[in-house]
Amino acid sequence: MIGVHAELEVGGVTGCPVAPMSEDFEVESVVTDRQAASRGGSVVGEVTVRRAEDDPPVPEEAERVFGDDSRSVFRFTAAGEDCPCGRVPDHGCPVRSIDADGRTVAVSFVAPDVETVRRVVSDLRARCDTVGVRRLVRSDPEGGDSLVLVDRSAFTDRQYEVLSTAHEMGYFERPKEADSADVASALGVSVSTFTEHLAVAQSKLLNQILGV
Repeated sequence: MIGVHAELEVGGVTGCPVAPMSEDFEVESVVTDRQAASRGGSVVGEVTVRRAEDDPPVPEEAERVFGDDSRSVFRFTAAGEDCPCGRVPDHGCPVRSIDADGRTVAVSFVAPDVETVRRVVSDLRARCDTVGVRRLVRSDPEGGDSLVLVDRSAFTDRQYEVLSTAHEMGYFERPKEADSADVASALGVSVSTFTEHLAVAQSKLLNQILGV
């Protein structure tokens, strides 16, 4: 089987306890598991955070289950309807890692094929503000490099400028080197205009990479 390792950046997440938790803590790792009830069960997760000298109060949606001088582990339960932690496993792809920053969540998983990645992206887009592809790697059983050709003409000059400027300014880095306001300012447009152009450009790029 030739698998696809995908890493998505999901913005405007409201149903994931890890997202707001990351505003007060430095999230080190997240592990999740959906309880039974035939795909409809709640999501149980554990978040490991680095401790600071003055720890903020424990979030209401989590319970501290372990702690030492350097780290604390919080356990949470989420309904999972709008939470990437719960939606991605519903497509048969266990979550490999989650990196949250405010209401933005970066989630990685391994899918059996590109069609599964398309279904995950479509599912998340129906529930969250934005979904962007940060990384997409197709495995090669022969051990060689797999190249994807992108048609530059599919993008308008403005879409390409938005995509390239965001990349150059570190918008897609983790942690971000520039946020939406920074890139929008550099382009001389509003944040809403920037995000709109970026969403269209990313969608076109994803369609070409996945062969839609």
